[in-house]
Amino acid sequence: MVRFGIEEEFMLLDPWRLSPVARAEGLRELLAQDAVLGDFVHHEFLASQIEYSSPICTRLDEALSHLGAFRSALGSLSARFDAVAAGTGMPFDTGIDPPLTPDARYARVRSDIRAMVNEHQINAVHVHVEVADRDAGIRALNGLRPWLPVLLALGANSPFWMGADTGFGSWRGLVLRRWGVAGVPPLFRDADDYASRTQRLVKSGAILDLPTIAWGARLSERYPTIEIRVFDAQLRAQDTVLLAALARALVATVTARPPVSVPDHPGELIDAALWLSARDGTSNGVFDALSGDVVPARAAVAGLVTFIGDALDESGDRDEVERQLQRMLADGTGAERQRRAHRTGGQPGLAALFSMTQESEAQQTA
Repeated sequence: MVRFGIEEEFMLLDPWRLSPVARAEGLRELLAQDAVLGDFVHHEFLASQIEYSSPICTRLDEALSHLGAFRSALGSLSARFDAVAAGTGMPFDTGIDPPLTPDARYARVRSDIRAMVNEHQINAVHVHVEVADRDAGIRALNGLRPWLPVLLALGANSPFWMGADTGFGSWRGLVLRRWGVAGVPPLFRDADDYASRTQRLVKSGAILDLPTIAWGARLSERYPTIEIRVFDAQLRAQDTVLLAALARALVATVTARPPVSVPDHPGELIDAALWLSARDGTSNGVFDALSGDVVPARAAVAGLVTFIGDALDESGDRDEVERQLQRMLADGTGAERQRRAHRTGGQPGLAALFSMTQESEAQQTA
């Protein structure tokens, strides 16, 4: 069975204003003392952020258990710092010039992106899926490209910025497009072509290093994986695991022998579809990789499930994936749930949504 790992980023927010608070390092130090979780907790770019990198997983229930245990601990400890730990792509409100985690590389990044740092207050889910070698990773990367819009639509969870509704499901998805290298990755011939072209991008000066390539998917430079990075941070662990299951099944499908492929859509069309998904999530039309048309969200998701069906059957994930997709399509993406919470309860209602998420995770892992 194909192995995978998940990285989740969270942001500590003031419980009243829902703006970032630079208290993550003290919380990280406490979590680092946990015998089970400590090795998997890391700092991030902003002093308000904390990251959890799961152990290597083979089953969805295993991944849910790992993520739930961390979220339970994070939710409990964050209260000691008078903060809400939020699984959201961007904070509800914020100021400019956010404090960074003290780190020489982060300081260099800030120097490179300059005023962009004011809006680069983003949190993501990154899914690592194991590949046999770098050439298999390129087959996966090329095959994933037309599916990135539907993945972003399902993972949209950042509707607010500076205390106002942006009108976008994933404002993070829009902000990330300002990065020096972002959006849809180009097609590559093989691993050598990828290595040569990405090194030239670094030498161009537009990005600091290979880890600052912000395509929706890329090859990992640390692990034998392809890294799917298109998702916002998620409200619920179940949402994160669902997205990881879809990513794993897609990688397995597009790297199968003989290969399973879709029509060769122009890169500019996929990139435009990615922008559309950042705006609308699943509330409107979504790009269908099979037809190349924009179709109702349910139809696009159904096409995705059909495409990856054999892989879902092989891993035993089909029933759980279909159940969770139906739940998400009925309840809405994280962005839609955030909007409902804010519409009915204002900022306290949104804070309660974040807090209840943590409580829910705690109950699941009790």
